[in-house]
Amino acid sequence: MSDRENIQQYFINLLKIIENQRPGYIAVLKKGLLDDEIQNSITTHPIPEGLIAIYSCVKGCCFERPNNFDFPTDLVPGYDLIEIDKVDSVINLLHSIHKDPDCWGWQPDMIPFLRGSGGDYYCVRTLSHDRSVVWTPKDDVLYVICQSIKDFILIITECYKQNVYFLDEDRYLECNYDLEEKIIVNFNPNYYYQNGLESKE
Repeated sequence: MSDRENIQQYFINLLKIIENQRPGYIAVLKKGLLDDEIQNSITTHPIPEGLIAIYSCVKGCCFERPNNFDFPTDLVPGYDLIEIDKVDSVINLLHSIHKDPDCWGWQPDMIPFLRGSGGDYYCVRTLSHDRSVVWTPKDDVLYVICQSIKDFILIITECYKQNVYFLDEDRYLECNYDLEEKIIVNFNPNYYYQNGLESKE
């Protein structure tokens, strides 16, 4: 099995776990696209293989919450998978905002693929030597989560398996942030060093 096929299978397994928690979730994200359709949808950057694997499984989440779905649409707490045909417009918007980006904030090579309600994103780098997944919670901050889309999917999967991401009594998707961080560090031992954070170990 190729790396691409492995990533697809990891993501399909993740979707099944979320579907079990929130029935109807996979249908909300709609059917994935063929490779050439994905390439034609994101034209601003070369698309990392891991992102192609994700969007070959599902199309992503539209801005409006579906009327027939009574659960949050988040892939991770607070963040939806951006619908693929909206990715380029988000990139262009971020380019217009960050005309002279700080080295610790959003960078022009990034492809945002998870969007938070506060205008913050999870992005994948598209440099030849860097395909890491980063979190940009505000304009001038960037945190390296892990080194690849594959690791990111495995981190999220483990968070669901360990009930780090859980539905509260009001059906909001919540997070045990301390345990989430421990899982991230298991996949990325350099997490604290890369982000200038003090280790909690």
